[in-house]
Amino acid sequence: MTNKEHYIAKILYKNKVLQYKGQAYEDFFVAIMTRQNVNFKPIKAYGRIGDHKNDGFDSMTGTYYQVFAPEDINKDYTIYEAVNKLENDFKGLLIHWNELCPIKKYYFVINDKYEGVPAPIEEKILSLRNEHKDIVIDTLLAKDLEKKFETLEDTQVYEIVGYLPDEAATVIGFDALCETVNYLMSVEVPFVEASGLIVPDFDDKIVFNGLSTSVGKMLATAGYQDGSLKKYFNSNPGIDEILQEKFHALYIEAKTVIDDNKDNFADMRFFYILDKACVRKTIPIQNSVIALMSCYFASCDIFEEPIE
Repeated sequence: MTNKEHYIAKILYKNKVLQYKGQAYEDFFVAIMTRQNVNFKPIKAYGRIGDHKNDGFDSMTGTYYQVFAPEDINKDYTIYEAVNKLENDFKGLLIHWNELCPIKKYYFVINDKYEGVPAPIEEKILSLRNEHKDIVIDTLLAKDLEKKFETLEDTQVYEIVGYLPDEAATVIGFDALCETVNYLMSVEVPFVEASGLIVPDFDDKIVFNGLSTSVGKMLATAGYQDGSLKKYFNSNPGIDEILQEKFHALYIEAKTVIDDNKDNFADMRFFYILDKACVRKTIPIQNSVIALMSCYFASCDIFEEPIE
């Protein structure tokens, strides 16, 4: 994997961390762990008995994992819930699993969205360590899961985040474009009034918004297919305006999920929109979406208009 591909894969990983909560994050965690560790076994909840406080474990090393992925880790109720879950899940794990496979390590997996965890959770971790000095007890945060993700082979990375878009996008296919448009027409997004068609200098806008060279090349290359899009829009009156509103709403959503203090936030927003707009993670579909994004990037429906 090239440095550029590695960079894109990390952004796609981080975007999923920011989006996922609850079961979606647990599934994401399991997808990475089953590829990163051949001995890792996910435990599926069964009826009323659940998973006996074990979301997955490695029986060879006695390492157990329990996942907690709230919408906002910093809310008072969430912190209280997390502390109780940490203690109760660990006690339940001891009761149900320790005799079958002795617990040597226990990780409370938290989707902290790179913000760290509140003090009460770390204090509870320290308290459990003092009670059970023969067991390694710790949290496993988004940054720690990222390190495991980075050890995956290229094909495994693609299985997790999908195909990585190429700067030199090929010509969009009519079938892929139709499928993309049909999907986007059905996507429910809040209505946000677009600012209107403004056409600033393309390169100036890329620099102004802080987009990387790689993303800039994707948008610029896709822009050469503007003629194909105009032909499609002329044959399907009204679709241009609807898609304009859809992409603008997706951009506003991306700004809400990814704030300005994140590293590479502009690129992250680009890939957030790309991910949301792709009905399937195939190269033809990606090319179609990037061509549409280039069109609405030029008209300032996504990303910001340069200030003169």
